[in-house]
Amino acid sequence: MTTGFLSFIFILIFLGCSYSTDFYIQNLTGTKRIITINYHYPVSKAINNDSVSFGFHYENEILSPKAFRKIKKLKSLEKIEMKDSAIVLEVPPNSTTRIDKSYNGRWRYMIKSVEVDGKVFNTEDLQNKTKFISNDYIYKIE
Repeated sequence: MTTGFLSFIFILIFLGCSYSTDFYIQNLTGTKRIITINYHYPVSKAINNDSVSFGFHYENEILSPKAFRKIKKLKSLEKIEMKDSAIVLEVPPNSTTRIDKSYNGRWRYMIKSVEVDGKVFNTEDLQNKTKFISNDYIYKIE
């Protein structure tokens, strides 16, 4: 009986170990930027099945992830183009955009690459070029 109880407690403890690891892009320039997010799977089918999870939210200012999460009514980016495994977005100037809302760094396994201004960055490149703030990743377009 003690072993079963300890196993139950052990499972409960590890279920609570998920932590938010959102991925943001901050456009620090005065012009809009076109980005393409390439996924490892057919994202168009996933969007059709669950369009709420694939909202790309932004604010017209440069914000920390903590300040971004405090905003109750975030603006939504319109998708310019949606291909089978890619989404093209227009990121407003001087803005912060949440590209992926995930847990435990899951975005690194779902996103194949991000193209900004014709430069393609795979997830390893992005991790090297991002600023890591309190479990969140921020890529800055300068």
